[in-house]
Amino acid sequence: MILKNIKIFVSLALLCLLVSCKEGCLDPIATNYNPNAKKSNDELCQYEASKNPLNLEVFHLFNGNNFSLDSIYYDDFGTMIKFNRAKTYVSKNCFFNSSNSCFDDTLKYLLLDPSISNYFIGYIKKELNNISVEFQVGVDSVSNHTDPASYQSEEPLSYQTPSMHWQMGSNPMDWSYLFVVVEGFADLNSNGIFDAGEIFVFHIGGDDFRSNPKNISCYISEFPNESKIKVNLNWSKIIEDIDIKNENFTHTMDNIPLATKIATNSNNFISEYQ
Repeated sequence: MILKNIKIFVSLALLCLLVSCKEGCLDPIATNYNPNAKKSNDELCQYEASKNPLNLEVFHLFNGNNFSLDSIYYDDFGTMIKFNRAKTYVSKNCFFNSSNSCFDDTLKYLLLDPSISNYFIGYIKKELNNISVEFQVGVDSVSNHTDPASYQSEEPLSYQTPSMHWQMGSNPMDWSYLFVVVEGFADLNSNGIFDAGEIFVFHIGGDDFRSNPKNISCYISEFPNESKIKVNLNWSKIIEDIDIKNENFTHTMDNIPLATKIATNSNNFISEYQ
């Protein structure tokens, strides 16, 4: 009897393990979308033969020149600066056709980083030449208060290192993703070098600090196994008209005027590729 019970217990345990680890396609626009899957596996997803994966190629710029971390730049007031961290959360809200009708409102989040130039953002019908994409800096007010642990590690809204999330207290309404993070060194005393402690830190988060939605017109380049669109990311716009010598620190709520200025600047972060 004891042996029989052990076998039953082991069988049930294995069944539970298999169910809890069940992989499936969690992409709503896939033909084999499985909302009951416990673990996402994009390789299992199947799509209409008439569609291509759509990749976004981004060009990181600072005042029209290529942008990279650890390079020397100047703010609008002539202060020498050097970035050592720069990341933003951006959502793809919708694809619009030439009639300005939204034909795919699947929400897709991207964590934009100067070291990365290509991002998968969805699927698109083949033989389309142009679309408009609605982008928005920040995270929507529902997702913004979810636990990053609820996302798979490969997803942008999962826990990141260094952190891109505030989790203050036990109430999720007090939590927020960091929509914009830019940090670096600044020549605050204008002596031509970065002395110890001469830094700037801008961390922007909270429901009220999301940018406005912005439609970007994009030409679609079609390849055998993918389609591609391009946009510019203007990192200089994030700090536009900010005198870093005198305004160099905010964690949002400790300097709301500066945080508001950066959030407003982020409206111009993404622009059409030219």
